[in-house]
Amino acid sequence: MSVTKHIMTSIRWYFNSGKWNPSAADWVRAAQRVQPEEKDRIGKFVFKKDAKSSMIGRLMLRRMLHRLTKIPYADIRLARTEKGKPYLTNELPPDFVSLSFNVSHHGDLVVLAGELACDVGIDVMKLETPVGAQTVQDFFHTMRRQFTAEEWACIRQGTDDREQLNTFYRLWCLKESYVKTLGVGIGFEVKRLSFTLRDSLTADGGNVHSTVLAVDGSPALGWEFSETMIEDHCVAVARKLGGDVKSFLSKEERLHNVSTFQSLTFEELLEGSVPLSEPDELYGNIFISKKENPWST
Repeated sequence: MSVTKHIMTSIRWYFNSGKWNPSAADWVRAAQRVQPEEKDRIGKFVFKKDAKSSMIGRLMLRRMLHRLTKIPYADIRLARTEKGKPYLTNELPPDFVSLSFNVSHHGDLVVLAGELACDVGIDVMKLETPVGAQTVQDFFHTMRRQFTAEEWACIRQGTDDREQLNTFYRLWCLKESYVKTLGVGIGFEVKRLSFTLRDSLTADGGNVHSTVLAVDGSPALGWEFSETMIEDHCVAVARKLGGDVKSFLSKEERLHNVSTFQSLTFEELLEGSVPLSEPDELYGNIFISKKENPWST
């Protein structure tokens, strides 16, 4: 198979874990389809909300990897870098240029981006007032060192707190998508990044591809960003392109081949999966006994 048949294959998925209320039996089925060490890690979450997001993220990864690489579901092996980023330990088929993927969750959504032949990172933020913040402006004050003067000027263009907060989250998503693409984790000084927003991000689900980045004051060459709104969440995807990719396709052709986000159901997530362990009813019962979040009664 030629390299060009793979160069821009992409996957974009999302799952609303906030609306997902699994039974004990559903939770057991899900747990059977992730690696035992991940099942144990997920079981340590105190609240259902966090456990659900983590479980869905792992199921998304395994489905995506099985679909793109054709590696048998039971043979897929994932590990984590020192920074906590998942990676595939299996050897890729010889005709693959590369494989990159990333998962993020916030609010009600879990999102995934997968790419062949370029590095990818994704972030999602629910457009809501931050928990614990007395006012939006107080929240901005605590985050003042995370954005450049130009970015703060862009945020302040909003006519009210809501508009300003939405722009804040949009810029934060972009910064996080860049950092996740690099895989460097916490510690990267995001004020080194300055994004220029050229188009509005609307709630109709359309994609914005015009945003540009400067790093330490210089244009970030070889980077492309896609943004969209999904169910009152902003989502940003960063892609770092290699020279081989850019030489094959124009920017318009590359963007045309990027998938739009597809919503998945729980049953769709399990399609093609096989149990990796025996059913653990106690694991399901413990999950059911947990509170949804810290504010649940």
